[in-house]
Amino acid sequence: MWTLLRRAARRGAGYGLSVASVELGFAASMWISLRLPAMTANTVTAATVEIALGTLLGVAATPLLRAPGGGALHAVAMTAACLGLQWHLAMDPADPTGWLVAPVAGLVLLAAGGWIGRRRPLLPWAIGTIALLAVVVVPAVVAARRSAHEATTVPATAPPPGAPDVVLVVIDTVRAANMSAYGYARNTTPHFDALAQESALFLDATSPSTWSLPSHGSLFTGWFPSAHGVHGEHRLLGPQPPTLADVMAAAGWDTRCFTANPHISDTFGLTRGFRWSDESWRSGAGAGFFFAFRLLDRLGLGRDDKGGGIVARHFAEWMASRPDDDRPTFTFINFLEAHFPYHQLPAAFLSAYTDVPLATLRDVSLKAFGAQFGRTIAAEDTETVTRLSIDMYDGGVRYTDDLLGRVVAVLRRSGRLDDTILVVLADHGEMIGEHGAYGHGVGLYEPGTRVPLLVRYPPRVRAAAQVREPVSTVGVFATIVDLAGVTAPGRTHVGSLLPALDGRPAGAPVIVERYVGRPDDRPAPPLLHGDRRYRIYRTGTDKLVRTSAGDTFLFDLAADPGETTDLAAADPETVARLGAELDDWTASLGLAPLDAPIDFEVAPAIDPAAQERLRALGYVE
Repeated sequence: MWTLLRRAARRGAGYGLSVASVELGFAASMWISLRLPAMTANTVTAATVEIALGTLLGVAATPLLRAPGGGALHAVAMTAACLGLQWHLAMDPADPTGWLVAPVAGLVLLAAGGWIGRRRPLLPWAIGTIALLAVVVVPAVVAARRSAHEATTVPATAPPPGAPDVVLVVIDTVRAANMSAYGYARNTTPHFDALAQESALFLDATSPSTWSLPSHGSLFTGWFPSAHGVHGEHRLLGPQPPTLADVMAAAGWDTRCFTANPHISDTFGLTRGFRWSDESWRSGAGAGFFFAFRLLDRLGLGRDDKGGGIVARHFAEWMASRPDDDRPTFTFINFLEAHFPYHQLPAAFLSAYTDVPLATLRDVSLKAFGAQFGRTIAAEDTETVTRLSIDMYDGGVRYTDDLLGRVVAVLRRSGRLDDTILVVLADHGEMIGEHGAYGHGVGLYEPGTRVPLLVRYPPRVRAAAQVREPVSTVGVFATIVDLAGVTAPGRTHVGSLLPALDGRPAGAPVIVERYVGRPDDRPAPPLLHGDRRYRIYRTGTDKLVRTSAGDTFLFDLAADPGETTDLAAADPETVARLGAELDDWTASLGLAPLDAPIDFEVAPAIDPAAQERLRALGYVE
């Protein structure tokens, strides 16, 4: 009996090794093609889980080895069980490529290994082990080569006397609509609300894009995505323009980055200028994309946050170690806790707005997660998925706010808060059922682009100030260097937001750009097509939308906040007026036409006449 069990366990382990090599090899190729940093810890954990699962399946199917043709029956039984688990936990059960390929390929490789093993018993294990090691090592090597860059050196220039610290906090994926500071019924952001009473709060701030990579590229450069070039069609920030960290380091500030978001990493060029990067994302970012982690989660062994707790702890530990006479520091912090999967939260925050059992929340979260990548949610499930997704998302917003509160508390205890330029904003919003969409990246409706923004700096920003006019968060770059008294080389696309506090023009232009990320030609509402580029222009309550497919849409956000009625055909005069303004902005900033090929060898042409026309309209000083 023990001999039979050992044989079953070996076959199961071999099957698990084969499945892991195929599934994780595919994941590694995707990671490399998307320029993501190596998820080495996740890959090792996932491989271990899949080999262990294969071993268990092999042992469970041991009796089949006694039957005639037992080896084949045993292999088929393991494959069937693996297929069932993969299908049940798939991001999209309707897409067989996500759950069929690896288990079936594992069966083929197991059969091939058995045939080879009859002649050379150790060879199949050696091949499988080498293949799995390659899956682990190759992405790390590629990422290391892509990350090679000269370290930022400590500049000889001293910072200005009395120079303040700068802390820039991105509360990733948090849309303004679900924050109590912006009128939401639930008290989701008590710490942000209290901070807003000490800060300037921007009530109508718009992100420059719909997902982390292009939005952070704009935050760090002060340029729109089509100019800095980090977006769905080109995923690397080049040596120009200088980043905010570059500028602050050159002016004498220490520069530090704390993030659980892998998009903020060397492989994308977004950490250029930071002398030190925490890289908390290595502890678990992207786990939801692995079958093994979805399995662990279903077994109650999943993670209960997305790295935010580690980020907050590391920031607090570093602050505690700083000497009183430390030179000023520019610190960037990103909290990813409102991001999908929505249920991956500490229990107290997951249950903050719902008492639905965890098993149900997991199922709903998986459906909403899959919908971001093409899964169709059945009509009868839509109301439940939307309602419970909002409940969980609000819990994520509350947890993010709690982490922000920890950062502010550390700054207060240190005695540095009132001498610190503190900026808090989101990089983009989130769609939660609006227009049938979930997640972010594709949708250009207001829930995906309207974000929170506040600036706190008592020496120059009056407490409880509010700005109601639309502003672009691209202006955060110029605002920080303005407050810090630093001269930035070159030109930013949006100037400092500080004039808005005195009722003067600031924060323009409000432009949103989205390049193709995942081409998708399925029928969709106007602002949800994945197969074309978009450029949006906002002024007042008007929203003009253009696409690379030649579409033009117009929405009146005051009369139609849900963006359900396109007014382009009914109001050609407004379309023409806004179109002329957008043309002047794109010409004055040197933004490429929507249908232009991506070519960074050609310097953008800037039209001074367009700049003068904008000045005459009062948009620029």
